[in-house]
Amino acid sequence: MRDRNVIAWAIVSMFGFIAINFLMSQSFVHSANVQMTMTEFWHTTLIAVILYMIPIVMAALNWKPSFYFMGLVIALYTLSPISVLFNMWSDSGASIMIKLLMSAFSLALMWGNAYWLVLALRLRKKQQDRADRKRFNH
Repeated sequence: MRDRNVIAWAIVSMFGFIAINFLMSQSFVHSANVQMTMTEFWHTTLIAVILYMIPIVMAALNWKPSFYFMGLVIALYTLSPISVLFNMWSDSGASIMIKLLMSAFSLALMWGNAYWLVLALRLRKKQQDRADRKRFNH
């Protein structure tokens, strides 16, 4: 699965999660449900980096099933911007501008994760077509 676009968008997804996680740990969010300390932020960031980097490294080493694991990781970390949307509009006492900016960032991250899925599915189809041609032509 050594496709640079798929790997690049996985890295974008990782940094997007870290950024949104950092923003949610700040006091301007004013959310009773999301009171994260910086220690907790660093713990979740470390876990995210490890979970993202394992399939990214495997993809860079051209291990074909790596995008299944990467898809699982990206799906898991897509839950975070969904949670941000719910927290911003149901629980946060932040200003409307903060709510709108956090929501826009969350939607952009979800769009980026969906685009990663499109790229991964295209890559998977290309690999399957190549395997089919090889199998049926010889």
